[in-house]
Amino acid sequence: MNFFDLVTSSNLVAYWLEKDLNDVRVGDQLFPFKKEIGVELDWIKGANNQVVGLRLSAYDSKSIRRDRQGIEKVKTEMPFFKESMVVDEKMRQQLNTMLQTNNEALIRTVIARIFDDEVKLIKAAYETVERVRMQLLTTGTIVLGSNGQSYTYDYGMPAENKRNAGTAWTAANADPVKDVTDAQTVARRNGYKLTRAMCNSNCLNALLNNTNIKNTLYVLANGNISLTVDDVRKYIEERTGIVIYVNDNGYVNENGVFTGYFADDTFVLMPDGPLGETHYGTTPEESDLMSGATSAEVSLVNNSVAVTTSKQIDPVNVETKVSMVMLPSFEQADGVFIIDTVA
Repeated sequence: MNFFDLVTSSNLVAYWLEKDLNDVRVGDQLFPFKKEIGVELDWIKGANNQVVGLRLSAYDSKSIRRDRQGIEKVKTEMPFFKESMVVDEKMRQQLNTMLQTNNEALIRTVIARIFDDEVKLIKAAYETVERVRMQLLTTGTIVLGSNGQSYTYDYGMPAENKRNAGTAWTAANADPVKDVTDAQTVARRNGYKLTRAMCNSNCLNALLNNTNIKNTLYVLANGNISLTVDDVRKYIEERTGIVIYVNDNGYVNENGVFTGYFADDTFVLMPDGPLGETHYGTTPEESDLMSGATSAEVSLVNNSVAVTTSKQIDPVNVETKVSMVMLPSFEQADGVFIIDTVA
């Protein structure tokens, strides 16, 4: 046995699944998984949920055909993501040395160190998926750019769904309840019921200094209260029916700087249920190499991300490549409202 036999795509995927490294993310519930064949994506967008009554008709006459008003079929090509890495030379030498000893415990230790390094590519793939989904949720668009490639996807969210607060929520006299109920009014008119919201902690903390909220809560508690974020969330829910979820997650950008998925001034209102789907297409590796006709080995993680390992002869090594074709759809774009809380 040599390291070519151990560092394979199937072993890497098995290691990923065994260690349960595929953390559940918020976007998994809002934009659940869907597998597509090929790289093209189409979906039906903007079907208005408001029901229009039937029109009158004379007896013994043909029915009047109803148009599918407000329904738009969207078709686009999904972007392709790909990166690779090779086994560190020092690690490779350590593994070869351990293989000669036949010491299974030591071999497993070195293999684990190699796999821990290489599955970072798989983790990076799923973090990219979440980054894209949260960008869509908080802006209504997706803008991608790296390695000389650039893509822009505008999901056609109605202009009235991107709103400014009447007064910046950081101001003491702001009325966030009115901002929320105004959005709910528009949503009901268009056939949607807003039931939940998402923002980061800084956005929610801004409401702790809101005079309207503080005065109301102080009166209800006879002045005997030390206001907390949970009090604010409960107050908003009681007044509007909106349950607020906090999302402080984020990503590390190419410059090594952590960036939250939600900006401090972004408050997103949503209806119940999935907002769209996360579509995974067929990568070239999956399409062309899984037949086994080449020296490359391809395995899929959860039928979505492709992991490819191939032997390198000069210099001797194994290259691990992780690739995916992915883009979320946004069928409920018309029912999502984004409030800029400081505008």
